[in-house]
Amino acid sequence: MTLDVFLHYFEYVAAGIAFTYVIFQILQKPLMWYLSILAAVAYLAVYIHNGLYAMAGVQGYLIGAGIYGLIDWTRSKRREAGTENEGKIMIRPFEWKVGLVSIPVAVGVFFLLHYLLAKIAVDGTAWRPWVDALLSTNTVLATFYTGRRYIISWVMWFVFDLIAVLIYFNMEMYPTAVLFTCYVVMAVIGFFNWKKNGVWEEDHSIL
Repeated sequence: MTLDVFLHYFEYVAAGIAFTYVIFQILQKPLMWYLSILAAVAYLAVYIHNGLYAMAGVQGYLIGAGIYGLIDWTRSKRREAGTENEGKIMIRPFEWKVGLVSIPVAVGVFFLLHYLLAKIAVDGTAWRPWVDALLSTNTVLATFYTGRRYIISWVMWFVFDLIAVLIYFNMEMYPTAVLFTCYVVMAVIGFFNWKKNGVWEEDHSIL
């Protein structure tokens, strides 16, 4: 079996790990952070194999985000231990000052990534830098919002995952396209689960 064939089938394994991770993320179980790190490591190879180098780089960010998220989540659980919020999903109200900074930064990063990726694009793949920059920027921004436990992150995932489904099907990355189709549904489930069962850290209304 060649490396190319192995990585083709390995995409199914990576998709399975990532799918399991999101289930645990919705349920806010601690295993989600370990699965997120494992999924990122697996997809690092998948994205390099498919020429999505920015998305491959994002997996490094996701590994770091998973480690940070695990530490922050553990600290939060320790603070909640013995309180009425123990075992509940803790949600932060959206901080608009964070949005006013993070969104323009994300737009700037998108165009910078496209510029850099266009420099290494080969003939016939002029569309790839746009796709790679879009997917990677969206992933980082939504992951950052999820890490801060903003419920609006599920709305972002819903929109971004719909876009990703079309892109991955077009690239014939079928396991990943199916994975992101599931993500679209799970984003809806995650939003309503957090809305129903979540506890706000301060007295704020949804969104």
